[in-house]
Amino acid sequence: MIYLRSEAEFNRASAKAFWQTRLNLVTGRRPHLLSFDEVVKRFQPEQATYLGLRDISLKDIVGSVGRHRDFTRHLLPCTRDAWSKERWRLIYARAVSGAGFPPVDAYQLDLGYFIQNGHERVSVAAYLGWPTIQAHVTFLPSIPISDANSTRQFQ
Repeated sequence: MIYLRSEAEFNRASAKAFWQTRLNLVTGRRPHLLSFDEVVKRFQPEQATYLGLRDISLKDIVGSVGRHRDFTRHLLPCTRDAWSKERWRLIYARAVSGAGFPPVDAYQLDLGYFIQNGHERVSVAAYLGWPTIQAHVTFLPSIPISDANSTRQFQ
């Protein structure tokens, strides 16, 4: 039953993502997650440090490694890709049945967290209104920026 309901929930999440994206385009706000590669080029982080398993706030997730256009800035799915949809539905079924799922992998930069692995898990958690998710976190400290306005392009 839960898996059958996941189809309607995915469609609801995708529709909400569609309308959020359109509204953000009209208001001039960034519709998708930030690209990790673009941010790394701009801020040139120093050597990485593994921080371990932590609970991270979903509100602090700002970007993605390699899939930034597949999710809105509010972590809703933007893709109709069959594999991603099926993955989202399976994770949704596990989450609402209480089975849970493994932690995600994330980078922490000064701007916030960037999901490396576990995008659908993050999306389902956000859709369900969870405040946090467990993540294996790697910290990348940035070289100080001389231009105070340089972070504005990412807002």
